[in-house]
Amino acid sequence: LSGLRGLSGALPGALVIRYAAQLASLAGLEDITTIGNHDQGRSILLEQMPSLQSLSGLRGLAGALPGGLTIKHAPQLALLDGLENISMIGKDDHGHSIWLEEMPALHSLSGLCSLAGALPGALTIKHATQLASLDGLENIPTIGKDHNGDSIWLEEMPSLQSLSGLRGLAGAL
Repeated sequence: LSGLRGLSGALPGALVIRYAAQLASLAGLEDITTIGNHDQGRSILLEQMPSLQSLSGLRGLAGALPGGLTIKHAPQLALLDGLENISMIGKDDHGHSIWLEEMPALHSLSGLCSLAGALPGALTIKHATQLASLDGLENIPTIGKDHNGDSIWLEEMPSLQSLSGLRGLAGAL
């Protein structure tokens, strides 16, 4: 993405990158400060990216994402570093605020540490076999639900040892 180094400021629509088998990083997007969303409500969709190892190219993003954050099939991505300045995440049209799936190397959610305030949609994490805790989500007081009525869906996470990252939740789900 180095050819996009001149791109800066607000991106009025979503950031969608799919089926980019050789892309290892999002370098070149560092000067994007805000992202909008697309007609399905997602702000960031990264999917089928088997070589992706870093989100640090998104480090310039700050504030709220109006739509959902979806990362699917990024088997080499171990950290969500680059998202540290995101303070709020909206939801997509299916009711998901955060959807992380098929990320077996993911071992930390600390890149989401600046999230504060309610997640209007569901938190879904599937097939994150190295993730031991949900630390990084402590400042989220409430979580909404998806179109199926699920608020939190954790699946195939054999290393998960602690839910203490959700200790900021209050009230009913």
